[in-house]
Amino acid sequence: MSIRLRNFEGLYGDNHHPFTDGFIHHELLEVRSQLYDWDIDEHLHTDLIQLFFFTSGDGVLVSELRRITLTPPCMLLIPTNTLHGFAFQSNMVGEVFTIAEQSLDGFSKLIPTVFLEINQLSQYPLDGLTDEFDTLQWIKNQLIRELNDDRPEKKAQLHSLLQLLLISLYRMRQESAIVGAVSTNRTLQYFNAFQKLIRQSIHELKTIQEYAAALNITAVHLNRICQSVVKKSALQIVHDNLTNEAKKYLLNTTYSLSEISYVLSFKDPAYFSRLFKKQTGLSPGQFRKLGKM
Repeated sequence: MSIRLRNFEGLYGDNHHPFTDGFIHHELLEVRSQLYDWDIDEHLHTDLIQLFFFTSGDGVLVSELRRITLTPPCMLLIPTNTLHGFAFQSNMVGEVFTIAEQSLDGFSKLIPTVFLEINQLSQYPLDGLTDEFDTLQWIKNQLIRELNDDRPEKKAQLHSLLQLLLISLYRMRQESAIVGAVSTNRTLQYFNAFQKLIRQSIHELKTIQEYAAALNITAVHLNRICQSVVKKSALQIVHDNLTNEAKKYLLNTTYSLSEISYVLSFKDPAYFSRLFKKQTGLSPGQFRKLGKM
């Protein structure tokens, strides 16, 4: 089997982590983009989160079959294990912070509502939001200063600034949306842990009972948690993740449908096809064909 799914342990084009003495890396957008003529093919990072800060210019985010126009000034959050690429114009000006997901584990338990935000691909428009833009710009500059200097308690200060940045983005999202019922922190901790378990076992199918047991709760409790947070059953969330993983293989590899179903631990390719069509409205073959158009 030949595979073209691009999965980088480090930054685009690199297979080693970019961190020299910490958990966060900063780079000007042009440094890497110019090397690839401003076109970044779709790829993913299994344990890295990326935060882009675009100040001006033109570009498009490509994620699976979606093409999302970037609207500077804006910020863009790319969660772990998210297929993404870019088609930038050479006038695009920006910066990118790359963060080790593991470094945020403690943060996820302290403020799980914010951590839930980190698990979603999000663009944060800043045009007309002068106060918010100034705040984020100040935090960004402080992060860069800390990264470049060697001062006492550097790691602790970087953690604090990163948390401040993520909380600021979370507040922007909350203030610009109709906020529904608030789940308890404990509920969100379980939900975030469930999401992480799914990602870790995406290539070996588990039952909802097995996921619940790993969380030391019952399957009924796990379903209630999922319903309260995203109004979906635990099984629907597993199916959503499986479908998203299947899309990556369909669009970016030469695997046959049978091979993809095998990689995702489906014993019956026909069942895999039925599930995919139920989730997307398209058969796997139709989805792949549409992606090549």
